Amino acid sequence: MKQLILAAALACVPVGALAEDMATLTIRGTGQIDVAPDMATIQLGVLSQAETAGQALADNSADLEAVLAVLAIAGIEGRDIQTSQFSVQPVWSDYSGQSDRTPAITGFTVTNEVAVRVRDLGKLGEVLDAVTQDGANLIRGLSFGLADPDPVADEARLAAMADARARADLLADAAGVEITGIRSITEGGDERPFPAAGRLEMAMQQAVPIAEGEVTVSATVTVVYEIDG
Repeated sequence: MKQLILAAALACVPVGALAEDMATLTIRGTGQIDVAPDMATIQLGVLSQAETAGQALADNSADLEAVLAVLAIAGIEGRDIQTSQFSVQPVWSDYSGQSDRTPAITGFTVTNEVAVRVRDLGKLGEVLDAVTQDGANLIRGLSFGLADPDPVADEARLAAMADARARADLLADAAGVEITGIRSITEGGDERPFPAAGRLEMAMQQAVPIAEGEVTVSATVTVVYEIDG
């Protein structure tokens, strides 16, 4: 009779509740893939100064038009050029230490910067050399990346899952338990490409030597394993 009562009681317990009582092992896995970049982004621009805002704007526009023309000749498409900063600012006279004199506007500076994507890295040094000779007097930065990071990101995800399983197997063996299944998988972390230290390739035949290096795509996963034993 007691056995019948116990069986009836177990039958009334939801399957989900039994699953929740199972022991689990939570592991965080990481994956990292280093690859050679296939594109670069240059932050460049023109800084002009004149006595009047109108003249500074005119000078700046002329120089930037020359830069854009050079980029077009180099094969850079319009979709790969985007204005990133534009400003017009007064230039004030410097009367430091002279309290009896009021600062006055002596001129204006105009800054116009663009972000340029270079999809053919073989032309990167040539592009940098050309734009600096034809009007660009600001080079804010140069970064490398991937035109399509998704396939590499998938490789990083697979590596993260393999890393999580390897860690789980190690701990399960040490604890004398067996992994019986997976309760949940949560993906997280920054998967965007970023520069990584490593092999540097110098573009010696370009007008400007460029060290392209590698970019790193990373992924992290948190896996909750069900264990028995």
